[in-house]
Amino acid sequence: MAEQRCLPKDVVRSLAQAKADLGLALHASFSIDWLLGKGISGPLVLSIFTTCFGSSFLLGYNLGVANLPGGNIKNFLVNYYKPANTSILDANFLYGQTTSVLVICAAIAAFTCGWVADGLGRKRSLMVNNVIGIVGSIISSVCLVANQPALLYVGRAISGLNSGLSIGIAAMFLTEIAPRHLRGMIGACNQLAITIGIVTSYVLTLTHLLNTPTLWPVAMGVGAIPAAIALIISSFTVESPRWLYLKKKDEEAAREAFVRINGSENVDMFIAEMREELEVAQNQPEFKFIELFRRRDLRMPVIIAVLIQVIQQLSGINAVVANSSEMLKSAKVSPDMLEYFVVGLGLLNVICTIVALPLLEKAGRRTLLLWPTLVLAITLLLLVIFVNVANHEGVVNKTPFILVSAVLVFVYVAAFAMGLGPMPALIVAEIFRQGPRAAAYSLSQSIQWACNLIVVASFPSLNELLKGYVYLPYLIVVVVCWVVFFLFMPETKNRTFDEVARDLAFGSIVVGKRTAALQAPVFTKEDEEAATALRRTDDDESKVDA
Repeated sequence: MAEQRCLPKDVVRSLAQAKADLGLALHASFSIDWLLGKGISGPLVLSIFTTCFGSSFLLGYNLGVANLPGGNIKNFLVNYYKPANTSILDANFLYGQTTSVLVICAAIAAFTCGWVADGLGRKRSLMVNNVIGIVGSIISSVCLVANQPALLYVGRAISGLNSGLSIGIAAMFLTEIAPRHLRGMIGACNQLAITIGIVTSYVLTLTHLLNTPTLWPVAMGVGAIPAAIALIISSFTVESPRWLYLKKKDEEAAREAFVRINGSENVDMFIAEMREELEVAQNQPEFKFIELFRRRDLRMPVIIAVLIQVIQQLSGINAVVANSSEMLKSAKVSPDMLEYFVVGLGLLNVICTIVALPLLEKAGRRTLLLWPTLVLAITLLLLVIFVNVANHEGVVNKTPFILVSAVLVFVYVAAFAMGLGPMPALIVAEIFRQGPRAAAYSLSQSIQWACNLIVVASFPSLNELLKGYVYLPYLIVVVVCWVVFFLFMPETKNRTFDEVARDLAFGSIVVGKRTAALQAPVFTKEDEEAATALRRTDDDESKVDA
């Protein structure tokens, strides 16, 4: 009988471990969890989808759907009001009100989103808002058939209410249900869905699709589809565990919801964190909106929450896009090519937002807020120079300067999409505790829509008055806000809401201070199992030594 040779035990163990690691790697390569991120469960994916598709996507769609069909909408409005023979009711004024009424109603709704989210809960608030979105889209879509422009304004007003509630509640919900190590990425899905909604509205309203004298109302009605789908699916999603514990005081429901949506973090650690936050809140009187302005510990968070919305809207994104179209018109670019230019800007916005998602978890919030915004400011300065050179009477061949300006517009949009686009909603959610968070959202989102209205109302006059220098006011706003963020905005990545709130309570300058936030570990189930195994090993060794 031949001699049987055995491998050393350590080699056998190494081979067995390598086989196990290979099996795990192959499994991970083909698993949905690996594709979506470790610890993401099915219910969490469903909750993210319904929130982004039914709320954030619809918000972006409603913002962009009236852009390209502007000519057809003007004709419809003027033809109806022409018999009135009123000089004030010109085409631009009538068309401008379709945007103004949406923004005004959005600002009003945004101011109430905190109370709605706290009163009804995050999930139920989104479902009610889906119904509002369906109603607004349908009413807008029948205005041409009924030959009633009032229906267009009413529908846009209702869609504005939907938009104002969406931008606050959706961001709040996504941030609260996300595992801590993916909070930035999941929170930024809100902005990604908005940009996709804008691009979708641009594509559907191209001239050879729904941008016709009879089909543009159909584009308005398409907005009811995502809201209806989200409303149906929402019955299978979960409520925010934080809201269930801190507002409803229902620990069992909070545990159940947390386990369903969070496959990586330890539920007992989560409950302990919530219990500590609840004890702090119970030792204080019930939070009232006015306390945002009275409490010293909230002074710096409120300043940041307001300024980050101001810089997003007053950075000039709408002015840059609008002026770029006018520049290309002066270069004799055809209307069809202008449509594709606008769609190209929208696609770039989507692509750069996608790129920003993993960077939020790798580079951190502070980095992506500061440095893309600095690029944006430099681009605004260069646009001032090149646009003024192109407009100068002594320049014979203006085309090269116009084309360079168009390239700068793409750089500007890319910088905006990677920084100021996804940051505001995410940062506002991370710098407040549960008590003041809803009120802070109401304040910051209403400021955002108010600034949006300021841009919509003031840009035509500013453009007429300042010509090529129209970007300068926006540049000044960006620089001032950037300095504040550079000095006082801490890193929030991998930190609890309570930790960030405590740091900001002192209003200290953070420049030059090192933070372990970027390397901070997140306590997961695997960490707990490893720690338990290590304790057992130490105990066994202690017994042997004894």
